[in-house]
Amino acid sequence: MNHLVPLKRPGAEVGDTHEVRAEFSVDPFDLYGRHHEVTKADADVGVTRLSEGLHLDVLVRATVLTTCDRTLEPTELNLEFGDSEFLSGPDHRGVSVRDWTIDLADYTQHALPSEVPMQVFSPGTEPVQPEGKGDEVDPRWRGLDDLFASGF
Repeated sequence: MNHLVPLKRPGAEVGDTHEVRAEFSVDPFDLYGRHHEVTKADADVGVTRLSEGLHLDVLVRATVLTTCDRTLEPTELNLEFGDSEFLSGPDHRGVSVRDWTIDLADYTQHALPSEVPMQVFSPGTEPVQPEGKGDEVDPRWRGLDDLFASGF
């Protein structure tokens, strides 16, 4: 499970492309009051040599074990995310590149919080929707209708 992928290839000429597929592990994390474990992670990394740097394409697929917000039962999220970046130098913090090497575990660890939804539901469950019309006012509040005068 290699999480470090070298991006530069000796002897590569402008326009040369190479692709790497890697499986790696990611540390568990807490988010939105829930514990999440990454049970599986793999990535496809595509690198194209350009005259003034490299073009990097990263696509990560991760399976995250968490809990359903409705049933509190364990459930899995299958997430897919990535980036496409031009690298003009050996380091790029945004995609976890250091010395022309991408750290896929670090990239995934930083990207996952924005990929995990705030509410997670097991397949077959849905969030509970209130019955009735959305704009309907609860009759207990009707006594407050004349409290504020509106000039509009």
